[in-house]
Amino acid sequence: MKGSIMMGDDLTTLWKNFREGDRQAFERLLQIFYGPLYEYGCHFQPDPEQLQDALHNLMVNLWERRMHLNATSNLKLYLFKSLRHQIFREKHAASIWVSADSEDQEHPITAPEETENIEKQIIRNEYDQELSSKIKSTLVHLSNRQQEILHLKFYEGLSNEEISALLGISRPAVANLLYNALKIFRQNWQADIFIFLSIYFSI
Repeated sequence: MKGSIMMGDDLTTLWKNFREGDRQAFERLLQIFYGPLYEYGCHFQPDPEQLQDALHNLMVNLWERRMHLNATSNLKLYLFKSLRHQIFREKHAASIWVSADSEDQEHPITAPEETENIEKQIIRNEYDQELSSKIKSTLVHLSNRQQEILHLKFYEGLSNEEISALLGISRPAVANLLYNALKIFRQNWQADIFIFLSIYFSI
């Protein structure tokens, strides 16, 4: 989980050792990043089995191509981006990929199973039924991209610049999506939005 992720210098060494063929380093990377990668992947692949397959394929590809991989100053961002591409490629190959443009509609209706996945990621402990229901009623007013950015910003702790690099959109676009998502929460919550975020997106 996030708390077990090592400092940057340690990850740099671990990545270097992995690229040189150290299987123990590879196993340690799996231990550190499997959980965060799985939770992030739920935004694009709600089917647990297919998500696990995508993660497995990603790790196999990384191991097979380890000698050709470059050093990176942000391993977490690199792996998130790699998983995102892996899932999109597999969805495209299966002819079920939906264009990201359709995810950025102003107020799309999120499928119930997708909303449930988002709730599992942001509600880390048991809360009373009324509060959980209110969170759910707010999330359905967010686009998939807005939900993703909230997850990356407040759960994964990525900066706007890192989110921009991960999603392939401009920093102003990230800021705009984040602003609109928070605006929706403000409209649905009487309490201060940042108090809410500190409680429900904290780890």
